[in-house]
Amino acid sequence: MNETDPLLAQKITRSGSVFDDNTMQEARRASLASLRSASLRQNAADNDGFQGSSAVDDGTDAEDMSVMSPRKARVMVATLFVGSFLAALDMTVVTTLLPSIASDLEASSQMSWIATSYLLSCSSFQPMYGKLSNVLGRRELLVASNLFFAVGCFLCGSRFSCNIWTLSIARFIAGIGGGGMSTLMTIAVSDIIPLRQRGLYQGIGNIFFSLGSASGSILGAALQKTVGWRWAFLVQVPVALFSAALVYRVLILPDHSPGRGVVWLEMKEKGHFDWNRIPQMIDFLGCASLVSTMLILMIGITFLDHPEALGITSWLALLVLLVLAAAIFVRTELTVDNPVVPLRLVMRNRTVLSSSFTNWFCTMATFAAMYYMPVFWQSVYGLSPWQVGLRSISNFIGISLGSMASGIYMKRTGKYRLYSLVIYTLFVFGMFTLLLSTFYKKPFGYVDYIVMFLPGLGYATMLTVTLLALIASVDFAHQAQVTSIQYAFRATGSTFGVAVAGLVYQAGLKYRLGNAVLKNAELINKYGLDQLKVWCQEIVNDNLFDTSFDKTLHTTSVGSFMFGSQAAIGFALAMAFMGLLASLFTREHVLHTSIPSNSS
Repeated sequence: MNETDPLLAQKITRSGSVFDDNTMQEARRASLASLRSASLRQNAADNDGFQGSSAVDDGTDAEDMSVMSPRKARVMVATLFVGSFLAALDMTVVTTLLPSIASDLEASSQMSWIATSYLLSCSSFQPMYGKLSNVLGRRELLVASNLFFAVGCFLCGSRFSCNIWTLSIARFIAGIGGGGMSTLMTIAVSDIIPLRQRGLYQGIGNIFFSLGSASGSILGAALQKTVGWRWAFLVQVPVALFSAALVYRVLILPDHSPGRGVVWLEMKEKGHFDWNRIPQMIDFLGCASLVSTMLILMIGITFLDHPEALGITSWLALLVLLVLAAAIFVRTELTVDNPVVPLRLVMRNRTVLSSSFTNWFCTMATFAAMYYMPVFWQSVYGLSPWQVGLRSISNFIGISLGSMASGIYMKRTGKYRLYSLVIYTLFVFGMFTLLLSTFYKKPFGYVDYIVMFLPGLGYATMLTVTLLALIASVDFAHQAQVTSIQYAFRATGSTFGVAVAGLVYQAGLKYRLGNAVLKNAELINKYGLDQLKVWCQEIVNDNLFDTSFDKTLHTTSVGSFMFGSQAAIGFALAMAFMGLLASLFTREHVLHTSIPSNSS
């Protein structure tokens, strides 16, 4: 094979990402350098061998590259999964504690901010971690993220959190760390594992994340009943500190890996680093405007389910600030040399846009269904939380199988597009079966126990496939940044999905109650219109409001719950279909069997 063949170089360039003119020559050199070492590493990679970064662009021979043993690579990945599990656990541990915390702090009307403050910081800072880790290093930022998380959890469990607002500040600090733990875990695994095997490990990572999510509510309930809700946060502090120490000790990437960070690479090569260059290497204005844009957007989203809490003046102010911050961000990213988010690359790369929007729509669909199917089961079927939990097991099984199956398929075939379209179609069909199930007023036998399987299977497959497609579509130097972008889409999708589904559910419930109860002549004659309005408001505020004292009122209220649930799940179905449409624009890219060279 002639390695200097220009046609071959063009072919390699076309099969990768879309580069701008300034980096085209570097990309060609990096592709050829990677090709030199690929033949030496092919057999080892196909047999689960993990190699370090290949020679850098200066033409260093393959013999000089650092080699990572399979055992060392797996230990690193296992270390990263500890942080992922912890971040997922913290996100759900609060759900079972909200009533107890709000009651203890005497702030029931503001209790949603306990969860929202974490999500705000988590979503806002996630897009920055990719670029920052390219400069400062993955290990250093992961350690810092674990420490931020530990400090936040400690403040949550200490007497610092004496009211709802100080607790929200503590949750905000924990969210800064939690967002970094989940995002940098995915980025660092991509530094270690070749794309051909990457899907399998991403599947395992999704399982750890799901286990953390499932464990959080159980841990929170157990600690709240025994030693108090504050210990649900305090017990996470030593785990986060242990994770930080483990990351610092174990996560040592190969010498030429871009995951080591520009600072470390230059210190190793030149013996020193000019710290005065940091302002030129990190787009601080872009970071500030990005965080501001995300914060304003997330605040607006959190108020969607009760828009009356903000007056028209506040909504207009939020809109003006959002437009201003977004305009500054876009202008900055299109003009600076080192953007925190490479917008030119994103806009030119169809796969980046497609995978991001597929993630956004499918996440909205999944979270809407995850929140409002249990509401349907409790309010219409009258099931207990334990019975609802049993019906949700199939979702976790689907997530586990979808993650592993997609990873194994991509490892063996190196393909993903046709497979993903088939599974996404099943995902849409699964949402359709969920919608059909809401038309039954009584439990539908064993079907209720498996109805969440296809949505879980499809969502886990989507997470794995879109991540690999996105990574494979860009140059290795941009992988960290575009990974952060996808996490931002996922975070906003989950919040937006729940908020909009809540709006749709409430609108459907109120509409049906107004027609079925407030216009029912029999009920009006029996109780009076004013009393019925009071009961309808209580039904809207509390899904478990007891209407058993009147058969007609009970039947109409159950029918209203059904209608609201159908509206919410219908929204989930529409978003799933939009995700399928967005996925049609994803291209098939090469899943390499070796780690590319540092082309930054």
